[in-house]
Amino acid sequence: MFKDKQNILLLIIVVLVGWTLLNTGRIKTDIDGYKDKIESIQTKVDSAKTINSNIDYKIDSVHQKVITINKEVHHIDRTITIVKQQTNEKINTVDKFSNPELEYFFSNRYNPSLNDKKWYYKGLLTNSNSQTSS
Repeated sequence: MFKDKQNILLLIIVVLVGWTLLNTGRIKTDIDGYKDKIESIQTKVDSAKTINSNIDYKIDSVHQKVITINKEVHHIDRTITIVKQQTNEKINTVDKFSNPELEYFFSNRYNPSLNDKKWYYKGLLTNSNSQTSS
């Protein structure tokens, strides 16, 4: 009976070894398939990296353009502020003009043919200044 158990146990071991040897060939085949899949995935990863580097370059380019445009906008804002200040100064100065000075100002500004007659308006301005200062 002991020999029967040994024979059965030996038979089971032989069957397991045979089954393992037969299945080992399939595993090698599967490894080759996995290697192919890994290579195709690596190709896709490399392609994605290339696309990503192109996108990064474009982002850097756009970022530099944004910086340039922001500098231009700040420059324009400063220029607008200066023009507003100068305009306000001129408006405040015009508010202090007398009537003859206003007439001279607008005639020179909107009617250039009267510029030849500056002596006439200078006389008016001189007379109005002496009247306003008295």
